[in-house]
Amino acid sequence: MVRILRLVSANLAVVSVLLVCRAPAAADDSALAALDAAWSRRAEGATGGTARESAVEPLVAAGRSAVAANPTSLPARWMLMRALYFQGEHATAGNKDKRDVFEAGKRLGEETLEQIRSEAGASAGKDLSKATPVELIPYVKGRPDVVPCFLWASVNWGKWALVFGKTAAARQGAAAKIRDYATAVVRLDPTFDDGGGYRVLGRLHHQTPAIPFVTGWASRTEALKSLRLAVETAPRNFVNRLYLAEAIWDYEKERRAEARRMLEALVADVPSSALAVEDARAQEDARALLVAWGKG
Repeated sequence: MVRILRLVSANLAVVSVLLVCRAPAAADDSALAALDAAWSRRAEGATGGTARESAVEPLVAAGRSAVAANPTSLPARWMLMRALYFQGEHATAGNKDKRDVFEAGKRLGEETLEQIRSEAGASAGKDLSKATPVELIPYVKGRPDVVPCFLWASVNWGKWALVFGKTAAARQGAAAKIRDYATAVVRLDPTFDDGGGYRVLGRLHHQTPAIPFVTGWASRTEALKSLRLAVETAPRNFVNRLYLAEAIWDYEKERRAEARRMLEALVADVPSSALAVEDARAQEDARALLVAWGKG
């Protein structure tokens, strides 16, 4: 009888340990599922390219809860960065408030980079604490969640730079940060997020101000090359098409008629149901550019 009780007690202890070990994973999975569900509802009640706060606030809250449930979860981190981008871009008015949102996104991106460096260094048995995203490439291949972490970090950095001031942000190293993140995305997975790495890299080269000894690497040629690759990768993506048309207009004056036709086709197109708010905003921006360009 005593032996039986001991066996039962031992089995209960094993079960208890298993439950403890599984609880964090279960909590993490539940938090990520809630975050994913909130992301799918982000367009509810939207007006064109502007989302409703009532749909976006639960999304960001779900992202923060997912990171709190498992602070080392890369999926939770990149999904929160994506949520913060969406909040700042589509549900926030005024540069100050936008800057605060994108500041949170870029800060999370930098914290995530530190985590990736630490994990990669521990695996490789070397100090990677100062490695750039590009330098980390050999050590993070095969880790698919690193790619969206780098992409959404670059996006939040880029949006922060726009509201902070492109020149001031570039002097603080923002342009180089965005370049390194986007370059790493291109080299790790050029097709990710409809050519997202190409899209960010091309837009960066197009929008970065020329500052001697700071952004001398920015190039019109690279802007057009990267944006054309983005469109080749995902020809239906509205933002890819918008950015390429704008770059052609600015840099290839002999092809301005083509740029205009691209935007007219974009305005007449049907937004994707999966990107309803994002595509609507791209169409709004395209209409504004067509007005600015006039009929000449």
